[in-house]
Amino acid sequence: MANQQITPSGPQQEPSIALNTLDQSTIVVTTNDLRSGNNMTTIYRSINAGVSYTQTLLSPPPGFDASGDGVAAFGYGQTFLVAATALTVNPVQNSSIIVYRSTDNGASFSAPIIVNQGFGTAVYNDKPALVIDTANGSPYLGQAYVAYTRYFNNFTQSETLFQRSLDQGQTWSPPILLTNQVQGVSSFGSTIAIGPQGDVYVGWMQYGPGTPQYLMRRSLDGGVTFGPIVTVSTVSLVPTPLPVPTFGFRVLTIAYMATDISPFNGQGIVYAVWQDNRTGSAHIFMSRSTDRGNTWSAAKQIDDSPAGTQNFLPNATVSRDTGAFKAMYYTNRVTTNLIDVYLTESNDAGNTFLPNRRITSVSFDPNADPSIGEPTPSIGDYNDLEINAAGTTFIVWMDTRTGSQNIFEDR
Repeated sequence: MANQQITPSGPQQEPSIALNTLDQSTIVVTTNDLRSGNNMTTIYRSINAGVSYTQTLLSPPPGFDASGDGVAAFGYGQTFLVAATALTVNPVQNSSIIVYRSTDNGASFSAPIIVNQGFGTAVYNDKPALVIDTANGSPYLGQAYVAYTRYFNNFTQSETLFQRSLDQGQTWSPPILLTNQVQGVSSFGSTIAIGPQGDVYVGWMQYGPGTPQYLMRRSLDGGVTFGPIVTVSTVSLVPTPLPVPTFGFRVLTIAYMATDISPFNGQGIVYAVWQDNRTGSAHIFMSRSTDRGNTWSAAKQIDDSPAGTQNFLPNATVSRDTGAFKAMYYTNRVTTNLIDVYLTESNDAGNTFLPNRRITSVSFDPNADPSIGEPTPSIGDYNDLEINAAGTTFIVWMDTRTGSQNIFEDR
């Protein structure tokens, strides 16, 4: 399919996608909607497998001015959840984690439910990750999980917290602290993945002092308790902004995880994906675990872009039906000061990768939207992809080919 514009007008960025794995037709895409001047969370819903979309603006809770960082998840029973960050502006404070619920296949969403309340800049919650357990062999089928970053000490430190819901997002457990509280150590960019037996994997990036690391913890009891912290890999942080003369946007190094819950040979493999600067420029790296997160393979570059190019903002998924692993990323491999989306994929449990495939039909200039600024300080911090039962990969990303920041889709 040719690239398709989802959002009717910009600026909008940071898309997340969730597919109904039962009807194979319903898709929910969330965006950071900047059209009003404040960040808002907007839902784009398709009931015809992405041919067309309708939009719904989700209002923040009373007393909050904005919401953003939206992420979507599907669960059995026609349930979609959207987690987001709600905050007040001027000044920015009271940043809280919220969830919107849909029990009618995404046709409508509830009023926002506060998962964890922020308090000024003393307790500042940010960047949620969200999943619902849909693994067929899981004893925790239907449980929802959220992880997020909490800043404190006037933004000088941060930690990763985790909460779970047993009633499809209506109520949430007290938060569990996953990271060590050590002076000067911060964590950021959490991710959650569910294994075939309902095992819960939560990963994040840890910064200073010393070498940054990709860390994770595992729960074998549905998120009640977690095992010790395990190191996935050391990380060489990508410069932000990237060392391209026309690039001024931030590039945050975020952890991503995906699990193989297919019935094939890769079942149970946990994949960790991130961007890394260890070769002297930004590239996409992967590590995998074949023993439920206890040990991890050596980091492996999975993009095939030329040396010296910048490859960044990845995300990854695994087909629940075939075990195919796929990761998307931004790259300047086509034209130095322009951006494209590429896809890297493996059909043998991450052992080998196919030649990377260009997804964008045209390269785009990140500075093309004058409403954001030039050079633009933000193109969003993430994009997303999922695979349906037919093996079709749905990829969503921010693109400025129209002269505005808009969300595009390819499938």
